[in-house]
Amino acid sequence: MTKLLEQALQEVQRLSADDQNAAASALLDYVRHMRDVRLTDAQLDEVRRRRADPDRKIVSHAEARERIKRLGP
Repeated sequence: MTKLLEQALQEVQRLSADDQNAAASALLDYVRHMRDVRLTDAQLDEVRRRRADPDRKIVSHAEARERIKRLGP
């Protein structure tokens, strides 16, 4: 296991049971579909830029679900 994955799992352990389940579902979904998703170089650069922003806003699982629901079916 890489140090980064170990760090991520330590962070997840601090979450509530519901949030741990959400994180686990997200990770499993990623692993199952990681070969299906392809980002362009520009998209990858944007992801890296956003992750490097120390002031980025992290939303809860519930808030993310609500935002997705507002996008429609």
